[in-house]
Amino acid sequence: MVQQNKSKNSDYFSVKKIIEIGVGAGFFLFLMGWLLHTFHFIKWTPMLASIMPSSKGMKIVIAALLILFLSIVLSSLYYALLRKRKPFLSGIVISVFLFLCLFLFTDREALYLVTLYALLSVYSLFISMSVSWWYEQSK
Repeated sequence: MVQQNKSKNSDYFSVKKIIEIGVGAGFFLFLMGWLLHTFHFIKWTPMLASIMPSSKGMKIVIAALLILFLSIVLSSLYYALLRKRKPFLSGIVISVFLFLCLFLFTDREALYLVTLYALLSVYSLFISMSVSWWYEQSK
């Protein structure tokens, strides 16, 4: 009976920890993306320009919420599928996959592509290392 209660607490703790990692990674990605865009290191093609509101503040809020949601989903997927794999290689594979997904929506200049890949590499390595480290510590 004690084992069963411990398992339920452990599941709740793991969900809470995964959400915390996702929020931290999402906050980092939003902040760095905003800084890189502000200083013209990266450009984004307006993918959803026709349905986005016209005010700049609402665009920032929607972008932040979208990035946070996607980060939580990505960290949950990493925990479910790749937590037992080597975190460095998994992080690199995820960053290549994310880069290929976003390649269509960015400017094709070399500086922008290198900056985007570096940002996504740090982001996905943060998620993979954090989830794997936490998983190893909770064993």
